[in-house]
Amino acid sequence: MRARLIAMAAVLCVGVAACGSAPQDEVSENSSGLDNPPVIALWQDVQGINVPFGAEDGPASGPYQPFTGFTHTPQGAALAAITQSVQLSTAVDSQWTKILSTVAAPGEGRDFYAAHRALISITDMVDPGAAPEIIGYQWRSYEPALAEINVVQRYPDDSLGANRVVVVWNGEDWQLELPGPGEDRTATVLDAIPDDTVRLKEEASK
Repeated sequence: MRARLIAMAAVLCVGVAACGSAPQDEVSENSSGLDNPPVIALWQDVQGINVPFGAEDGPASGPYQPFTGFTHTPQGAALAAITQSVQLSTAVDSQWTKILSTVAAPGEGRDFYAAHRALISITDMVDPGAAPEIIGYQWRSYEPALAEINVVQRYPDDSLGANRVVVVWNGEDWQLELPGPGEDRTATVLDAIPDDTVRLKEEASK
């Protein structure tokens, strides 16, 4: 029930992946370094889900603050998409308004998220029996002002899924571009880890 309610609020990275498939968009040929993973300094627990903190690419903020301070690079964009989406989707009732206003870009998507999030209550961390392991990400597109990835995850039952996340560059930092009404960002069930996944940890190659 909790996962369904979170999904209704346009949560990006927590619920069990829904059935479906999404074709991968063509990545700009002008992009460089997309296959280079960020250097990970540590994995930080966020309400029961471990997310990667880059050694150079962000976030620069503390682990208990809204995640900000990402480099204007593909690696910074990917880390922003992963960490911000998990932080927002797992934020408890006392945190979500501050996190939303900081990590999400203003617009219809943010307003839509706020309206639906206000209808539910989340007061505890993600059940360890349901928390996914973040394996890496696939590029869907990258431009200096907008980036889109599929976050590849493994669930405790060993199933795999991918969640589509979009971030925009506001001139100073990356922020989530949340989906508006009618925009389909259905999670995708995977049969195997895609070959073009940018992996974030060695043990994820199993």
